[in-house]
Amino acid sequence: MSASTSSIRTAAPWHLWVVGVVLLLLYAIGAYDYVLTQAQDTAYFESQGYGPQQVDYFTDYPVVPLVFWTVNIVAGLAAAVLLLLRSRWSLAAVATAAVAQLCLQAITFGFMDRWSVLGPRLSLQDLGVLLLTFLVWAYCHRMRRRNVLT
Repeated sequence: MSASTSSIRTAAPWHLWVVGVVLLLLYAIGAYDYVLTQAQDTAYFESQGYGPQQVDYFTDYPVVPLVFWTVNIVAGLAAAVLLLLRSRWSLAAVATAAVAQLCLQAITFGFMDRWSVLGPRLSLQDLGVLLLTFLVWAYCHRMRRRNVLT
């Protein structure tokens, strides 16, 4: 019996490991932020330089954006691990993370005044993570087409 060419996994390029590790670190930092923010850790808020307005923003976080934030973090971590395992499911996981983050950004910028509450530095950082997540989705799509992810 011979395997079809579509089921033969090709060697992983060196950049797959770089992308996977960077994505894992990025979402590990996000998970750390998520956990300490949800725990309403006063020391963490102080270490971030948050004033009363920023602390109120996170301590009274509505359920709908919280769901999108949670999905984004869980899917982003899963995507990184799955990419490092060279699983085709990394494509679905990173797409889920990207869409959840897009929804989260739309809600928080559109309805929660994120830019004025958190300022341009954090807002641009979040938009950068959104862009990087979509770029990783495109990368995973390309690796899937090349049979690197199976």
